[in-house]
Amino acid sequence: MAASLRNQYQTATSSPELVYFRQATWRLYQPVASVLWQAFGQEHRLRPGLTFTPFANAVRCNAHCAFCSEELVRHEGHQLTAKRLIDDYPAYFQRLRAVLLPFRGFALGLSLSGLEATAEPRWLRGLLACLSGLEAEGVVFDEKVLYTNGSGLATEPSLVPALHGFGLSRLELSRCHDDEDVNQRIMRFNRNQPIWRNAVYEATVRGLHEQLAVKNSCILTQTGIATLSDVERYLAWARGMGVRQVVFRELSRLEGSYLPNVFTDWIELNRVPIEPLLTAVAPTLEAIRPGWQYAGSTFGYYYYNEHFRWQDLEVIFETSSYPALQAANATGVLQKLILHSDGTLSGDWDPDSRVLSRVPAPSLDYYPSA
Repeated sequence: MAASLRNQYQTATSSPELVYFRQATWRLYQPVASVLWQAFGQEHRLRPGLTFTPFANAVRCNAHCAFCSEELVRHEGHQLTAKRLIDDYPAYFQRLRAVLLPFRGFALGLSLSGLEATAEPRWLRGLLACLSGLEAEGVVFDEKVLYTNGSGLATEPSLVPALHGFGLSRLELSRCHDDEDVNQRIMRFNRNQPIWRNAVYEATVRGLHEQLAVKNSCILTQTGIATLSDVERYLAWARGMGVRQVVFRELSRLEGSYLPNVFTDWIELNRVPIEPLLTAVAPTLEAIRPGWQYAGSTFGYYYYNEHFRWQDLEVIFETSSYPALQAANATGVLQKLILHSDGTLSGDWDPDSRVLSRVPAPSLDYYPSA
């Protein structure tokens, strides 16, 4: 099984082997040996290839996706980072330096995510400048990915060359449907965001290709893209914008790991499992749907991907499990580093879980619940 720092890739050579991959999914991931690392006065076990996320939360998110993971509440209690805004940028960037310098020389993947990083261009430019300075001091990012709904790229196109100059590996651009009205029912952009309109979205995407690698990300939902004919129509639309890589993601499997609320209810009601889609594309290796080619499978510590070619596009179907993610975290090996907007560095999306370093941050304020 071929392995990278972050996952393992294998190509099924027989139909029974492909069935086995699909049944076992992320359970086939073979953890690599952890690395002992001194930071903040303690020894930590790090997973080679772990990613670092400076949680983007300078302003409220400008979309209100019906599946938002930041609205999920764990049974044991969960402090939502999304409820705290960053309102002192110099203090935040000083803290960012303090938490990353101890990891100089350890290769990190940079995952720019959280809420919507492009919603506050001044903060994002400051973030890129701070991270570039840290690279000059020996902090190593071997991959840099921005997960975005594209809103700020439409209203502040100067962000595109800034991201290019930073050396962004790719931009994962979220869009849940090729029809703007259907997409709006799922992603629920603020109406003052031009990106909700297809004409703006399409023009924005076409303008990205000269400077950034673009990967379209589509969450599968009963409300939106649910069938193979939906998938192929979406792919034709993406191809028309010059996109050459698309991932279709199943809503992450919760399996009772979060308290019921309107978001978990929506997720379970709208879930589209990938298994029927995989069967429709490739019931066996000998009977693959015309126009499609199986390329291989990826095993991560909490996700499974199946890779195909459709015309000249790379197409990925992905499924993932929150319980598998939490089980990996429970091993004591740090799988991820997250700088939360209250100044806490933790190994979990919960700022009160697996804390590595915490400082008082009086300038980082809560906003009231809606």
